[in-house]
Amino acid sequence: MSENDEFKQFLPDEEFESEQIVYSVSVNDEPTYQEKMPSGYDPMGRIELEGIAFRGLAAGKISWWVLITGWFIFGIVSFAMLIPAIALLASEFTSAMIMLLPALLISCIPLVVLWRGTAAKLSVKNQSRRM
Repeated sequence: MSENDEFKQFLPDEEFESEQIVYSVSVNDEPTYQEKMPSGYDPMGRIELEGIAFRGLAAGKISWWVLITGWFIFGIVSFAMLIPAIALLASEFTSAMIMLLPALLISCIPLVVLWRGTAAKLSVKNQSRRM
């Protein structure tokens, strides 16, 4: 048997013509949304960038060295503002107490963010160990 005869037994219909294969690709008219990072040079962009950074920090989506560095940098500054304000608030009532309340509240913001970040990081670590 020749080679052609062997192929004919598998493909007996030599006159077979396949139709042209057509691929349809839909055109997406709408461009994909790409979130623009704000510029840190204008005041509102800087506030937005700080919000993004604090949101990531509070969610625990950062590495441990960033969290510990944040405690050293922001925690020390916040405690340096917080301790004299608490000491003055503990003394007798003066008009300085009213003026120090905003400073007290502002100095607590980084501490709250760092505390939330640490708690979230520890909970993520514990959840990954359980699985």
